[in-house]
Amino acid sequence: MEFKLAKRCDAEKVYALVQETIKVIYPKYYLKEIVDMFCEFHSRENIIKDIEVGNTYILVENEEIIGTGTKNENHITRVYVLPGYQKKGYGTIIMNQLEELIKEKYDCVDIDASLPACRLYTHLGYKTVEHGIWECKNGVIQVYEIMKKQFINESLEQLIIRPYKQKDAEAIVSWIKDERALRKWSSDRYGAYPITAEDINYKYLKCNGDCEEQDNFYPVTAVDANGPVGHLILRYTNKAKTIIRLGFIIVDDSKRGMGYGKRMIQMAMRYAFDMLKAEKITLGVFDNNPSAYYCYKAAGFKEIPMQEDIVFEMFGEKWKCIEMEAIPVTKKQGICG
Repeated sequence: MEFKLAKRCDAEKVYALVQETIKVIYPKYYLKEIVDMFCEFHSRENIIKDIEVGNTYILVENEEIIGTGTKNENHITRVYVLPGYQKKGYGTIIMNQLEELIKEKYDCVDIDASLPACRLYTHLGYKTVEHGIWECKNGVIQVYEIMKKQFINESLEQLIIRPYKQKDAEAIVSWIKDERALRKWSSDRYGAYPITAEDINYKYLKCNGDCEEQDNFYPVTAVDANGPVGHLILRYTNKAKTIIRLGFIIVDDSKRGMGYGKRMIQMAMRYAFDMLKAEKITLGVFDNNPSAYYCYKAAGFKEIPMQEDIVFEMFGEKWKCIEMEAIPVTKKQGICG
């Protein structure tokens, strides 16, 4: 999967994607006049114009454009995901990537929200600041929400990581909503779903996280002013203790897409490099978990090319594990020099 700037040659596919999504999804929410207005507004000409000035981006999966988003200064618009790929986290990926680009110059972002997307934007931390009105044909009026998000999140600024406590297991279990979520989090390390807080504490406190060496398992929890919001573990993977692996990475499902995962990962990286003296940090993520993949990339990890694919059998499906790594900034500079 790749998020990249759209080129002029992508224009027709982007136009087709936008038009298909509007015509399939919007009639469930709007009158025909409003649906037609959206189709006219996102015309071929307007899409080409945004591509030519470098404002439009595409999300590509297996060489197919499955989503798109456009930014103009600190305004996001035309975020669409093909109907067959919706409710799988791709919209969040596009929003997060556009926000990262906007953060380079601005401390806030705004978006005009359609009804189908309001819930997603609210989940991502956007708040309605006013309402706009668009007059359509036959006297039909569309009222839409103008939403805004500040990048400085007070709760995020208060985030810390601390050693894991037994009571944290209850929060972790509550974030695992189904068996697929469990397997994305822990692969085959736990037995039958659902797991309990006692299962986690037994593995961590009685089994040392399945690590043979006693001083080689460091579970931590991310906490803000309201309590636990994330969790992960660190462990050495070589005898020289120069390589740390992150695992069991999870964020409160009500706070995903809001920067908590990235901040928690970066704090863990700082601890691994500065306190544990790691020279490299690695982790693995399944290829069907794109939100996590892009979170790790945003935190500073890069995908490692593998000679052979690492594949797990889950639910009768083949889940490929993508390996990623990060090295200290000073070491990167030395390599480049």
